[in-house]
Amino acid sequence: MSIYKRYVDFVKNTQLHLQPNDWYFKNNQNFTYMLEHVSLQQGYSYLQNIKVKFSELYFSNFEYFKQLCSLNDKYGNPVTYIYNNFTNCSPTSIRYLYFSLLILKDMKLYNLNNINIIEIGGGYGGLCFFIQKLSPLFKIKVTNYTIFDICEISLLQEKYLDALEINVECFQLDKYNNINSNSFLISTYCFSEIPIAIQNQYIEKIINPYTDYGFIAWNNIPVYNFKQNSIITKNEEIPNTGKFNYFVRFYPNPISQLTL
Repeated sequence: MSIYKRYVDFVKNTQLHLQPNDWYFKNNQNFTYMLEHVSLQQGYSYLQNIKVKFSELYFSNFEYFKQLCSLNDKYGNPVTYIYNNFTNCSPTSIRYLYFSLLILKDMKLYNLNNINIIEIGGGYGGLCFFIQKLSPLFKIKVTNYTIFDICEISLLQEKYLDALEINVECFQLDKYNNINSNSFLISTYCFSEIPIAIQNQYIEKIINPYTDYGFIAWNNIPVYNFKQNSIITKNEEIPNTGKFNYFVRFYPNPISQLTL
């Protein structure tokens, strides 16, 4: 896990010793090589996709969407930009907004409610924050949200989401309990990046026994069959941000095809 050492050491040695108002991880290079590196232009692309794909939601909840971006940017001292006809925020917050809307749309199409969510690799907790805040717009109740990550990063997630008054359970692959079956799996640029041996552990210990549906922002490697007794689909990542980047979904087999 050497790719994560610099990032983990920075969080462990500095951020975990600070109060939320003093955090600066979102603009420190020891953190941003791993997270919080969405570009200004990518932010515009995500925002444009939100306006096109979720036009009614966007315009009817315009002030709320701006408020959520501001709240996510409240801690960590991120680099922000003024997005014309939207607000001053970080491009990462716009991506979290976009991905959350995509995921919640999937849940609605699958007719899911009272949902248990398992996220593999939760960053600092931004996606968890947006999904839980946006789920009522889709009339979806998130019953439980669990994030699996490296221990030190889990500690940051707990502190970050507590500061934003969001409930979450944070575990490690070798230390967890009370996982809910029939969960919805989420992973954005993590599952496909971690070493294959650890991917296999997640498949064996978490994905196959506990999840039925899922959304993965996939990158780094070709998509492969990682879920038993499921239909796995891949669609081009829009906007595309790299080689092998897809939106990968899975759901039980058989199930009627849905337009995603």
